[in-house]
Amino acid sequence: MLEAPPLLLAAFSLGLVLLVLLLCHSYSGFLLICWNELVLQPLYNLFMGDTKEQRILRHVLQHAVAGDPQSVLEAIDTYCLQKEWAMNVGDKKGQILDAVVREQRPSVLLELGAYCGYSAVRMARLLEPGARLLTIELNPDYAAITQQMLDFAGLQDRVTVVAGPSQDIIPQLKKKYDVDMLDMVFLDHWKDRYLPDTLLLEAPYCASPCTPISPSSYPIPYQPLTLLLGQPQSGD
Repeated sequence: MLEAPPLLLAAFSLGLVLLVLLLCHSYSGFLLICWNELVLQPLYNLFMGDTKEQRILRHVLQHAVAGDPQSVLEAIDTYCLQKEWAMNVGDKKGQILDAVVREQRPSVLLELGAYCGYSAVRMARLLEPGARLLTIELNPDYAAITQQMLDFAGLQDRVTVVAGPSQDIIPQLKKKYDVDMLDMVFLDHWKDRYLPDTLLLEAPYCASPCTPISPSSYPIPYQPLTLLLGQPQSGD
């Protein structure tokens, strides 16, 4: 059996190390999030006896003002900046969301992916009288936390929280939730559900053919909907 020359092995090893370093540098943010969510977070949850989402809710209940949606948003932002990272929209992207809601003035707004209720509170506080928001959340624990956030913010009359898979609930919107037309949709759930759920929504609610969409296009005018895409992520 032929043996590779030591110089060739050294060059190969050096190249492999450089490749690993390059990948780590290019995906450092992603790797850090994975390390935090898959390793550190479960250990911390086990030690604390609760979940990050429960801790966010507890922080809001302790530091925000009941009936004041803005204070709820500020409490969540503060916690996520100072204590634990979370996949909420945040204030910077939240201002974009605010601007679109104010401009479009939707009567019926649909959100796919509620997580802890940050974006639901953010949008619902800007709805005009008589308007409503439906938010669909796959995880029942997150849906329960979202409901508590909305109750504390005093927005429970404007928002309906629905727990379950979006692909099962969207076909039920018309009959079960009395939705005849959607004015705006905010997609902020699983990335691989963006296109399938948009196509599901198109059939009963859109008058025109589906416009091709891309997660990099944000926001997207979509007649007769305004379709917003959140940052692609596994969750909210």
